Amino acid sequence: MAQDVTLDVGGLEFRIEYRNFGGDRGPAIRVFGGTEGGPKQVLRFDCFDNDPHYHYDPDGMNGFHHLDREVVPDVFAWTVAQLRLNLKQMVKTAGYPALAETLDEGAIGAKMDEICDAVTRLSQ
Repeated sequence: MAQDVTLDVGGLEFRIEYRNFGGDRGPAIRVFGGTEGGPKQVLRFDCFDNDPHYHYDPDGMNGFHHLDREVVPDVFAWTVAQLRLNLKQMVKTAGYPALAETLDEGAIGAKMDEICDAVTRLSQ
C-alpha cells in the first residue's frame, strides 16, 4: 500500500491516509490549520467502507456526521465536492472563522487533483 501524503496548501495542511479503525477502513482526509494555540485538526473526512462520516473539530467539539450511502453513494466524490465548494464554511462551522478568512481557495482548488490522486493510490 502507498505511503500517506501531506500537502501544505492555501493555509491548510491536508493529510491523506488509509485508516483502519474499529473494524472499518478506507481513505481519510485530515485537514489541519494554524490557530492561536498552534496547528489543529479542524476537519476529518473518513471515507470508510461501512460507516462513512466526517468530523468538525475532531479533537475538540467533535461534531460527528454519518453519511447515508443511499443519499451519498460516492462518499469520496461528496468529500471532494465539499473541499472544492464548501471548505471555507466548513472551517467556520468547525469553530475557526479567523482561519477560514485566511484560506486561499484558489490554491486549494488547484491541488484537488493531487489530493484525489493520493486517495486513489492509498486505496489500491
